[in-house]
Amino acid sequence: MPIPQETIDEILRAADIADVARAFRFELKPAGQSTWKACCPFHHEKTPSFHIDTSKQVFHCFGCGEGGSLVTLVKKLVNTDFVGAMQWLAQRYNIPIPEQTNGGESASEAARRRQYHDDGMRLLAEAAQFYQERLRSPEGAEARQYLAERGIDEETIQRYGLGFAPDGWDATATWANEHGFSRALLTATGLCLQSEKNQERVYDRFRNRLMFPICNELGKVVAFSGRVFGAKPADGGKYVNSPESEFFHKGRVLYGFHIARQAFSHSKWALVCEGQLDVIACHRAGLLQALAAQGTAFTEDHAKMIAKTQVPCAHLAFDGDPAGHKATLRTIKLLQSVGLQVLITTIPESEDPDSIFRKGGPAALQNIMAQAEPAIPFVFRIACQNNPDGSPEARSAIVSEMLEVIATLTDEVTAIGHCQWLAGQLRLPEETIRSLLTQKRAANAEAEQRARRPPVYAVAPPPPSLSVPKLVLENDSANALATTLLDLAVHFQSIAEQLSQDPDILNPLAECPAKNALTMLLAGTADGDWEGTISALTRNDLCNDPSVSAVLVKSQFENLTELPERDGALQQALTDCLNRLQAIKLQTESAQLGAQLEQQPDDLSALAEAAKLARERQQLRHARKRRPSS
Repeated sequence: MPIPQETIDEILRAADIADVARAFRFELKPAGQSTWKACCPFHHEKTPSFHIDTSKQVFHCFGCGEGGSLVTLVKKLVNTDFVGAMQWLAQRYNIPIPEQTNGGESASEAARRRQYHDDGMRLLAEAAQFYQERLRSPEGAEARQYLAERGIDEETIQRYGLGFAPDGWDATATWANEHGFSRALLTATGLCLQSEKNQERVYDRFRNRLMFPICNELGKVVAFSGRVFGAKPADGGKYVNSPESEFFHKGRVLYGFHIARQAFSHSKWALVCEGQLDVIACHRAGLLQALAAQGTAFTEDHAKMIAKTQVPCAHLAFDGDPAGHKATLRTIKLLQSVGLQVLITTIPESEDPDSIFRKGGPAALQNIMAQAEPAIPFVFRIACQNNPDGSPEARSAIVSEMLEVIATLTDEVTAIGHCQWLAGQLRLPEETIRSLLTQKRAANAEAEQRARRPPVYAVAPPPPSLSVPKLVLENDSANALATTLLDLAVHFQSIAEQLSQDPDILNPLAECPAKNALTMLLAGTADGDWEGTISALTRNDLCNDPSVSAVLVKSQFENLTELPERDGALQQALTDCLNRLQAIKLQTESAQLGAQLEQQPDDLSALAEAAKLARERQQLRHARKRRPSS
């Protein structure tokens, strides 16, 4: 069954977009009546271009174009879907959700999909309990002994939900069947595999392994990682992880993130480790800001997850072997590219955070994590180790490796400073290093440009004069015209009421999100509910289009509100738009008549109509030229 609409309404009534932004540590500054601005969490910037409007509960960034409703903001910041966003909001405002759904589906399909997802999440949660019970049972004795030898006490086992998968082919499958879970759900969640020989049979993915539940950003179990232990190692390598599924996306889940995120505001830095036991050891040592990539290399999405929390710095604590160095270099670039300062903690060979904690306790681990080296000197040291002979070729290789990392820095002053430092270290002209950096950045930008989708239209901030309305006549974009009309209708009720009197007025416009939003608003205005329709629009999917969210957050005509001649200026803006609509209509009709005359060149009525249209178009062109300057 879907979430009752009254529950959704209750959540949205209780929630406030400014409060949500502050929960993610946005530094909000007043930007006007009921509006705030901050640096955007979705791209790196120094000057705030991210705006929120508390009266409409919407946001828009005039730098990158991201925008939408309060729910969309939570979805993007928490990296979740609609249901996850509603859960997050419900938890924050202490509102129970009896049943859940997703929009855009029939009631029966929504209920089926939601029930399927709920059953899967319940299976994963109860499987975690099943593995914990198996750990406490007689068959889990060897696993408990292994944990004891590693210094993991009962409190830690309970806190992180550690468990044991029995050494059998169908222990999990049998348990799940007894509790009413289907074979299809077992394979969908990754707990079991389908037998190739017998389609009616599934067998356990995890056998004779220490089990680590993997939680999403809400702390819900979405997957497992099974680790070998003891004298009789299980088949399949040191770790077996849940596969990609509807419930688990490896590249968007960080182990311990739901715990670490809460610690960032105190620590001011994130600690990125390599494995679950390392994260647990760090947490036990008081370093609650520790987390780790799960089942895959550190990804761009992982970097964005950390950056969205507004934590300024990340420490990397990977293994000190060549593979660890390679992973460190790659992760440095990803973290720097989202604006994070990066430091490196060098772990002694044959050690890891877990072993350091077991040998020396919290103080030893805290001490080594405090000895962090800035990323650029670390990269230089490794590059010199890899190219030790001092030859011109070696120095060229070092420069190449260094520029790969320096080019990802988002702060220009920092990048220039590192170029100066590198030039001094290698006794090379600084101009040469900076020239090579420019070339490297150009190559990177070209590669990104090829991969980047076409830019979306976004309304520009208002200029200091009244020149914006005039631009409507000079811009042939129907999208720009629709957005301008929407802007006028959203922020000035009198304009919306004038437009709503003609139900066919928007016919010349091509279909686009701004036109659809305007159609919705004019229909509501015609029914006498201008304010209510604007409120409904902020909860509609149209709000998530950048051209619509930009208008809802900030009007390009807001400078008119302080002018004595406001009414005249607004009417002039509306006239400009209506003239442009008429021009589009005449252009369309002229093209249709042209096609007709090609088929029937002697059609006198068509010729007369074409001449009439030509005169009307000429009159509109003269009107543009006679328009008063601003």
